[in-house]
Formats: sequence, C-alpha cells, structure tokens
Amino acid sequence: MGVKADILFIESPVQAVDTARRETLAKNFNLLYYDCDSVNDFIERLKLGGQYSGVVAIVHNGWHKVGKFASERLFAPEVVPHFPPCLRIICCSGHGYDASDVKGLSARGIWFCNTPGACTEAVSNTAWFLVLDTFRYLSYAQWCARYDWNASRELGLTASDPCGQSLGIICAEELLRNGAIYHSRISDMIPELDCIVLAAPYSDETHHLLSTNEFALAKNTGLRVVNIARGKIIDEEALIEALAQGKVVGAGLDVHEMEPGVNSKLKDNWKVTLLPHIGVCSSVSWQNFEKINLDNLEAFLTTG
Repeated sequence: MGVKADILFIESPVQAVDTARRETLAKNFNLLYYDCDSVNDFIERLKLGGQYSGVVAIVHNGWHKVGKFASERLFAPEVVPHFPPCLRIICCSGHGYDASDVKGLSARGIWFCNTPGACTEAVSNTAWFLVLDTFRYLSYAQWCARYDWNASRELGLTASDPCGQSLGIICAEELLRNGAIYHSRISDMIPELDCIVLAAPYSDETHHLLSTNEFALAKNTGLRVVNIARGKIIDEEALIEALAQGKVVGAGLDVHEMEPGVNSKLKDNWKVTLLPHIGVCSSVSWQNFEKINLDNLEAFLTTG
C-alpha cells in the first residue's frame, strides 16, 4: 500500500462534524488537524520538511469569526507563496472570499472553493429582521421596555409599516427573482427606494458603494439601509452624517467597517440596529458548511 497523501483540516470551535464521512476519507488519506499558535507557525510548518509540507488539500471548516480565526488570515497574500507545490485545493466555509488571495491561489494552480448557499436561509432571516427593524425600531422598543418605558412613546410618530414600501437589493444578478426591476447603476436606484439591502461581495468595485453622494439621492422621506454583506461596502462616516441630516432614517447593520469594532456614534443612535456579524449563526449553517466542503473535496479528489 502506498503512502497516504495529507489533508489538513482547520477547525473552528463552532462547527459541525460529519464523523462518518471523515472516517471514510481517512481510509485513503492522512487527516491532519491544525494546531498552530500563529500564522508564522503555520508558515513554518508549510516549509519543505515541515509537518504540513505534504498537504494536497486544506479544509477550513465552521465559523471563521470565532477565537483566533477572527483575526488570522491563513490564505492571505503573504501566506500563499509558502504553500507547498503539492497543494491542489482549498475548501473554505462561507459565502465571502475577500479574506483569501484567490488570484494568488489561482496563479499557483490551487483551486479555491467556498460554500455558496450554505447559510442563505440564516442570512436571509437576519436581513428580514433588520429590514423590519429599520421601519419599526423594535430593538429600541425592547431597550425601552427594559430601561425606560416612557421613552418608547416617541416612536409613535417615527415608526412606519414596511407594507407597500419599495425595497432595493444590491446583489449578484443571479439572485434576482422574477418581477424585480433591474438597475445597472445604484444612482438610478436609490431615488426610488424606501429601503436598500446590501448583499453583494466585497471588492475594490464595491468599496464604499454607499457614501455621501449616494445618500444625498434619498427620498425626502428618508432611506433605510441594511447591510448583511461586508462592512466596508458602506462609508460609515457618511452614514452617520446622513442619519444626522435625516437622509437615512434607519439602519440595520450585521457587518461593520472596522469590525470587530463598532463605531461609537452608531452605538449611540437608537435608529440603528447593530448585530455582531451573526447572520450566518445557525446550527443548520454549520451542517451545510461541513457537507458542502466535503462534497467539494471528494468531487475534486475523485475527478482531479
């Protein structure tokens, strides 16, 4: 029997594990488990003769926004050149890929697979909650119920029903549904909207997609802004100014420009609902991550 090739699993403290499928995989491959103290330690182990120098595949599973993985970028431009020549594929949970040097990986012939669709339901639920909250300010009402009942009465002339309002979604074209009106430019879209939801990947093109000029186009009745994508798609200083001017009358943010930090001016504004990037957070998401990662891995190893 030949020597088994190595597969490296990088595991989050928050994940689901399909033990049966991994046991089957272990019959043909040597499964290694990441236990590095730092990115530099990881790079050392990737070097010729190092513990990870023979890996043909890497699986980064579970929730990446937990523990040390919240700040460690294991597939960043400064790490990719150190990957061994035998590495052929990286399977990484999540919808986004802005934390990975996909261009650098591709240039080296390394496949990068993420898990689109794995947490669509969870993130969609979060988006709807935030949309509703930008109209009704229910998060603030909950605070009032706990700490200042009478303060909630000012909502009587501020809150509004979302029924019949115009909603715009910034997303990949394939996500659009029948009946949607397509706009190629955000400047054409905003004047028609009561609420806008950001669900697009982060890139150079989408950096500060919403800023001063865009907020200035809002209706006189104000715009509501929801972000479930990436924090840097919104210029937060421009958002704060638009809130002060009444151009934006409500915001729901699951992601933040400088996360894990949250802008203190947003914290102090009761018209803003803040979540700590937990749109993905559902046990079903972790199960889907594991399934799709292993599906991608097995398909690649089978077909090459």
